[in-house]
Amino acid sequence: MNEELQQIFDSAPGDEPKSRLEPYRELVLRWRRQGRSYRRICQLLRDKCGVDITYLPLYEFVQRRSRPRKPKPEPEVEPPQIPASEPEPVVRQGKKLTADERTAQLEFIRSLNQTTSEEQPNLGWDFDVDKPRTIQKL
Repeated sequence: MNEELQQIFDSAPGDEPKSRLEPYRELVLRWRRQGRSYRRICQLLRDKCGVDITYLPLYEFVQRRSRPRKPKPEPEVEPPQIPASEPEPVVRQGKKLTADERTAQLEFIRSLNQTTSEEQPNLGWDFDVDKPRTIQKL
């Protein structure tokens, strides 16, 4: 990391707790583990700690802090690059393509889309707006 950016990062103050229940987090979670209801915990917080809170914010506070965090997603890996020199189409009839065959097929289609009609290889079919499609024998 750039030294200047590192200094900015190090000098930034920490975030304050956003919930007024954060100082009582362990107490609230312990009460929940003991089986106390959310309404009873609201009453205990009001009587013992002077915190006036309703059922729903307490419920959301506990739910956010008691479930495990989701792991960060893996970075996407780019598919291997196929050379642009005359890619071969993948043709399989009656069976599903494997992941590698599907990738090769997609790359072939992309390469066709990037070429002009004069550069496209002869695939055994012709298309003309004024006449029906024909299949040529190779």
